[in-house]
Amino acid sequence: MSQSATPEPDHPEPLALDPDGVPAGEPVIVKGMGPVLAGLLVPLTSGRGGRFARGYDGELVYLPGGGEPLLHVGSSRGVPHHRGFAHPFGGAEPPVPRFVTRGTLGTGPWNLRRDLWPLVAKELAFAYYHELITAHPERTRSTWEEFEEAFAAEEWNSPAMRRLVRAAVPRHPDRLDLDRLDRPLHGIRFGDRAGVRRWMRGYLAADLERRSDPAHSADHAMVLALLSVRAVLAEAGVSDPWFREFSDHVAGGSPASYLEELRALAEAGVVVFLGADLVIDRYEGRWRAQSPTAPGAVTSTALVDTGRPAWSPDRTAVPASGADPWARAPRRRPAPRTETRYSRILATTPVWGRHPT
Repeated sequence: MSQSATPEPDHPEPLALDPDGVPAGEPVIVKGMGPVLAGLLVPLTSGRGGRFARGYDGELVYLPGGGEPLLHVGSSRGVPHHRGFAHPFGGAEPPVPRFVTRGTLGTGPWNLRRDLWPLVAKELAFAYYHELITAHPERTRSTWEEFEEAFAAEEWNSPAMRRLVRAAVPRHPDRLDLDRLDRPLHGIRFGDRAGVRRWMRGYLAADLERRSDPAHSADHAMVLALLSVRAVLAEAGVSDPWFREFSDHVAGGSPASYLEELRALAEAGVVVFLGADLVIDRYEGRWRAQSPTAPGAVTSTALVDTGRPAWSPDRTAVPASGADPWARAPRRRPAPRTETRYSRILATTPVWGRHPT
């Protein structure tokens, strides 16, 4: 495995989506916070007269031009993919694969969450703590030889393993929390969306800083282990949607520019963060979006579904009073382009799909 940096993709180009299909000054629901949203930001913000600039403190700010829509953004996690690493990995190569190999997988069939996740999680933590202990020993209370032997002998997330980690890594921020990494908003509730915005501001700032700081090289080692795991599972023919989403979230590598712009647009009031576990349905001829992260619902005549494939080069319009909004149109021909006075789905496709290899 190479020790090169996990590449941070270039800022994506605008989507092949007619920006005129998104009304100015009106609320628009956006389902998904990945590369499609990144591609939408340019034509819907600076492409409509606004501009980004650096404030006196160096932080990116957005100056609205007046033609922007109001983007209500949410997803299953409620946060974008983590930033790509801004520095090469300079530590000792993680000693992986150790627990996820063709030999340990057996013959299958597998349920990844039930059968394989304990091995996968143990592999990721093994690489993480190897880098933390060997590269940053001042933040630990164990030698790698002592930790490795004890860690390998314990089952993933058992009480004995948790005691081992607490004893070896005294500071909680230095311990790997895969559940929080996967679902940072799980169990968090705010009284209003202003609380979500403040939390997201801190979350994005921390992600931008952490993945540009060599002091957190253990995160990088963990991602390298994730790539190793992904290769082993692919070779074994293991395919799991949840793991693919988790892998994309952790290792997908959002550009720093996208995260900065997203934060600036939220501070300017152009983007509103809805939160996690987003639910979208139809309500009185409009789209309605709700999240348990904050109370209340938002309605709109336009929905941008970033997970919906685009069969036409610009948009596919679907009436809100029609069939299941998540139903797939037949792939053998383009979906009919119908304009109604009801709501629309703007079909989109991802614009950065490159993953570190």
